[in-house]
Amino acid sequence: MSEDPQSFFRIPRVARPVLTAVVDRSGRGGTRKVKAAFEEVAARYAEHGLRVSWPVSAEIVSMAIMGATKSSGSSHTLFVSVRAVESGLLDGLIAHEMGHMLRTELGHASHNAEVFRALSREVRIPRAAEGAFSAAFNHIQDIYADDYAFLVFSTDGDDRAYEFFSQWIEGNASMRGRNRWKNVGLAATNGFALGNLLRHGRLSKDDPLWERAHAFDREAGFEAVAALADFYAKLPEDPSPAAFVTQVNTLATVMTRAASS
Repeated sequence: MSEDPQSFFRIPRVARPVLTAVVDRSGRGGTRKVKAAFEEVAARYAEHGLRVSWPVSAEIVSMAIMGATKSSGSSHTLFVSVRAVESGLLDGLIAHEMGHMLRTELGHASHNAEVFRALSREVRIPRAAEGAFSAAFNHIQDIYADDYAFLVFSTDGDDRAYEFFSQWIEGNASMRGRNRWKNVGLAATNGFALGNLLRHGRLSKDDPLWERAHAFDREAGFEAVAALADFYAKLPEDPSPAAFVTQVNTLATVMTRAASS
């Protein structure tokens, strides 16, 4: 039985490509669009001497988030949401996910399985905090992925990152509830959004986003976003495994203090 050409796009084997296939599991199409965006982003990275080495297969799927990457063995699977394919954010998503791939291949402490095992031994958080802390830890990884993603988009005058993260902060205001740790987790997301923009020179000290994030904290009954934004903005570029564990413990302490205040 033949495949629908819009649901499965195999890359011709003229030379060994990094992107080996794009599969549409959503039934909405977009395989050629994903391939073209991937190749454009890869070319931008190559201009900075950065290249993903492991083979990548991409899947278009229905999912709540914009996308994700699963790395195992010596290969990556890139999951692209239907929403990303149909938006103007596809290249930005791929640049972000390619940042995760590069960090994994380079063995960066934030994407290293041995370091994860050390974290499981040395970082202690309350059971009630696991969901919030997991998301906040993922944002550490996102910072390091975006250090690459911002690099390839930093010269084109693109303000989509500001618009994207400002929507996060606006959206979190409507998600605030009575669960203390859930609110702290949302504050960590606000801190990540602000810290990421600050880290890359996309946020001024008097930007109204600060007040919106502080208003979230006031309504939730704690003050955490300033410390969280500072934490994410100042993460060291290439920490040793031990230093990275220390950083993660710092995050756990900031969040625990907010939840206990």
